[in-house]
Amino acid sequence: MSNKSRLLMDNLTDLNVLVDVVETGSFTLSAERLQLSRSAVGKCIARLEARLQVRLLHRTTRSIRLSDEGQAVYESALRILAEIDQIENTLSQGQQQPRGLLRITVPVVFGRRFVMPIVQLYLSHWPDVEVDVDFSDDYCDIIRDVFDVAIRIGGNDDNRLIRKVLAPHRYITCASPMYLQQYGTPLSLTDLAQHQLLGFRHRGSNVPWHFKTEQGKTNYAVNGRLLLNDTEAILNAAIQGQGICQLGAFLVSESIQNGQLQPLLMQNSQPEPPVCALYPTKRYLPPKVRLFLQLFDEYWQGKAVWEQNH
Repeated sequence: MSNKSRLLMDNLTDLNVLVDVVETGSFTLSAERLQLSRSAVGKCIARLEARLQVRLLHRTTRSIRLSDEGQAVYESALRILAEIDQIENTLSQGQQQPRGLLRITVPVVFGRRFVMPIVQLYLSHWPDVEVDVDFSDDYCDIIRDVFDVAIRIGGNDDNRLIRKVLAPHRYITCASPMYLQQYGTPLSLTDLAQHQLLGFRHRGSNVPWHFKTEQGKTNYAVNGRLLLNDTEAILNAAIQGQGICQLGAFLVSESIQNGQLQPLLMQNSQPEPPVCALYPTKRYLPPKVRLFLQLFDEYWQGKAVWEQNH
């Protein structure tokens, strides 16, 4: 290898290390992910800083952040590495077939009901892939935890991630016909004060219900006699006539379609942040991720498939 080629490879290695350190926020985590020693990671950053004659990172015992010059280098590195990955994927036909391990994280109930059918299709289409699915309703750092894709209900404020909208999302307030026959049907938000409300508790706090009014969006504090931290348990309680609930349309639509639940206060319903796929920005999208997301486009077509018959 010529000195010029060796210098180019060193530059690419150093840029790759810089990107990984920024995205993990840790020399130690980057060393583990890149299978390098921590000192080797430090040497890559020092070599890059010496070559460019600027300080790229401000380091303390608790955090790592980019300098102004480091931000510019980081953004350039993202583009350079993405272009290289794209060239490699274009030239290598073998790379066009998805293979290897796809790690995804999904919400528990939504993932079980609507993402797993896509996973099964994916596995049936591509015999050379394996899928590791993590079910959790808590948002994790998908770069730190080395996930390829996160399926989430709601937005994203992490500029390290690409956000792809998969389907709309909304909450539906509803109750069983049995409950409404016994206690009457609320026609306005003020009527809810006279009813049994089934509340959802998350991390020790009551989650408010979401409505729209003439004044705009509003949160309605729920203080029902029955509070649960499991959405499927709330659904079952509502079907059994124990009160009014507000849950994601993906969870209640089937029960509405079969007559177990009746939607309420639809004039106050509003769109919520959509169902999205999130994935890291730093690389050209590999076939195993691209073709997994393509199945959502093919089978969902940007629609809330759980509401198509509702």
